[in-house]
Amino acid sequence: MGFYFKKSIKIGPFRINFSKSGISVSLGVKGASVNVGPKTSSINLGRKGVYYKKSISTKKILKKKDS
Repeated sequence: MGFYFKKSIKIGPFRINFSKSGISVSLGVKGASVNVGPKTSSINLGRKGVYYKKSISTKKILKKKDS
């Protein structure tokens, strides 16, 4: 497993994440969040050890928007 760099800044309900692959934005409350980044977008649900994550390719979202 390799090392990676990740830094985030919280501004109100938003979290701006900086990593090697780009910048992403997260929005959420305890137990639920939505993350939109350059490669994928995801919906995260869960608390106390039980979690669900659904990832969607950002490219697919942009294709639907253009149609």
